[in-house]
Amino acid sequence: MFVDFNIIIILLGSLVVFTGAIAFLRVLFEAIYATGNPQDTFLLGLMKQESIPNWQTLQQKAEISSTTLWQLRDGQVASIKLSELAQVAKALSIPFYDFLEKLDVLPPHPELEARRKECLELQKQLQSLAKEKDALRQEGMRLHEELQQQRTELTNEFRTATFEKLQTLLSNYPSIYQMVSVKPELPAKNVLSMFTPLENLLKEWDYEQIGKPWEQVSYNPQIHQPDASDMTEGEMVYIRFVGYRNKEDILCPAKVSRTLPVGGR
Repeated sequence: MFVDFNIIIILLGSLVVFTGAIAFLRVLFEAIYATGNPQDTFLLGLMKQESIPNWQTLQQKAEISSTTLWQLRDGQVASIKLSELAQVAKALSIPFYDFLEKLDVLPPHPELEARRKECLELQKQLQSLAKEKDALRQEGMRLHEELQQQRTELTNEFRTATFEKLQTLLSNYPSIYQMVSVKPELPAKNVLSMFTPLENLLKEWDYEQIGKPWEQVSYNPQIHQPDASDMTEGEMVYIRFVGYRNKEDILCPAKVSRTLPVGGR
C-alpha cells in the first residue's frame, strides 16, 4: 500500500496550527473574560479592596446570576434590578448611592450632589458627637468612681485619726464604768453619762468592743495584749482594758492580765 508522506506531513502541520490557534483563542478569551469589559477596571478595584479574588467569588458573595454579572461588567445596568445592584454594592462595601453614581446610573444633579455632601457631613458630625458623648460618659463614670474612692479613703482616714485621738479614753472608760458600777458612791458616777456620745459614735462607725472589763476569757494573741511575756494561748486571763476592732481589722487589742485589780472581784 502506497502512503503519501507529504499528505501526512501537511495534516500533522494543520493539526499543530489548529491546536495552537485553539490555545491562543483560549488565552485571548480568558483575558477578555477577566478584564475586557467596560466596568471591569472599576469593579476589580473594589474587589481588590475587599480581597475578592475573582468574578466567581463576587457572584457568590453578591448572590447574583452569571447573566447579571455579565450585564454589570458590560455596563448594561439598566437591565439589572435595583435589588441586585444593592446586593453587589453590599458585597463590595460601597454605599449604594455612590455605587450607582460610579456606574453612571444616576444623572448628574448639582443640587442633589450638594444635598448628598451635606448629609455625609452631618453623618460624620453625628458620629463624632456620638464618640464625644461616649468619651464624656466614660470620663464621668471614672470621675464618679474616683470621687467615691476618695470619699471612702477620706472617711477611713478621718475615723482612724479620730480613733487615735480617743484611743486612751475609749480604752479606759469601760473600766471606769465597771468600777463605778461596783462602787456607786464614787463621784465619777455622775460623769458617766458624758460617755454616751462616744458609744453612739462607735456604733455609727461600726467599731466593736473587744471583751468587757474584768471579764475572764481565754487568751488569744490575735486580739489580746498581755501584761506578761510568758502568757500562753488558751490560758484564762482577765480583761483589764477593752480593745476595739472594725470588722476584721484589730484597731487596738484588749489588755489582759492573770489577775484583777484590787477590789475588782
